[in-house]
Amino acid sequence: MDGQRLIVQKEGKEAMATLARLRDPLAALLYAYAASKDGGCTEAEAARVLELAPEQVHKAAELTVVYGLTARELAPPPRQESAYSAGELVRAREGDPAFAGLCGYFESSIGRILNRREMETLLNVHESLQMKPEVLTLLISDCAQRGRLSAREVERVAYRWHDMGLTGYADAEAYLQRQRERRGRGAKVLALFGMRDRQPGESEQKYIDKWDKMGVSDALLKLAHDRTLLGAGRMSWPYLDKIVTAWHEKGITAPEQAEREMREGPKTPQAGKKPESAETVILQKMQEKRQKRAVTLEKRREELRRESKAFAENESAMRLCASRMARSTGEARAALEAKYRESLALQREILEKLGKPADYLADKPDCALCGDRGYIGTKKCECLLRELKKLAGA
Repeated sequence: MDGQRLIVQKEGKEAMATLARLRDPLAALLYAYAASKDGGCTEAEAARVLELAPEQVHKAAELTVVYGLTARELAPPPRQESAYSAGELVRAREGDPAFAGLCGYFESSIGRILNRREMETLLNVHESLQMKPEVLTLLISDCAQRGRLSAREVERVAYRWHDMGLTGYADAEAYLQRQRERRGRGAKVLALFGMRDRQPGESEQKYIDKWDKMGVSDALLKLAHDRTLLGAGRMSWPYLDKIVTAWHEKGITAPEQAEREMREGPKTPQAGKKPESAETVILQKMQEKRQKRAVTLEKRREELRRESKAFAENESAMRLCASRMARSTGEARAALEAKYRESLALQREILEKLGKPADYLADKPDCALCGDRGYIGTKKCECLLRELKKLAGA
């Protein structure tokens, strides 16, 4: 598998949950390394850097592929440190107008002169793949627009394009247009879900592509997102996908249909279904309370975003800060915590200017101990015990 590169397919919480189910330390280590290397690496490279036997890396790689964490993609061939002499590089740039133009375009894109290793990489692509200069220019431009411009990234993508048969300008341009539309659609769906500060990861984009193929409307996706927050208590792409897929299989295409289906429930009683316990009934009522509060708070946030650009910008900054805090430690985390507190203070100021109380966006559960969840860890909360006692005495 030396000629192939492991490319990360799942990201974020979805990947972490898969690794937790997998319970293989080497697979987790390999995945982490691949993710750190711009989302991909070869087995040989991983074995060398991680100081593991090739067979250990291969076994771990197979696991990550089987579980959908990574996929295999043809990688550029390994090259020696001195693939080209300094004289060969000079002669290539001075004697090959196409290569000279390619180097000039790359340099204008990165704002500096190419170093020797970068020029070697570009010359290897130019000579090995025989791709037309105008196609490579398109490729470089796309890498720059995605914020991933480097000689190694150009080399990696060039080999992918070569395998896909994107050797002509028209085909490459059409492919890039489809990719831009795909990324634009992905960003639109994230914005629909209140995530306005980033592009979707590849695993997220695959869900979005799937829903687009189903013909799911934005209104139905928004409702599914609301149901996800209510049911899972957080954003979960697999949970949301189950909702959307279930509606699609039932022929539901509009929010009104989904709302009606949820209100009416099953049309016939389910045979053999056990009666719900008193505890289950109480916990369901608690969940409904949490769901109603979540919907109310999200509606308030949406109104505030429309009403105040300052609020929307500050909220986006808070989310980004919170995300970075989760991945930081020590002094970096302390600095982010201080920045987050400043953003909270600014949010209170904005609310005050808008005539809203300081606790306008605060969640206010009936039980402050468990947050209307009925349990504190694995122990039943006092509020649940009281409700159970009431039912027992009724």
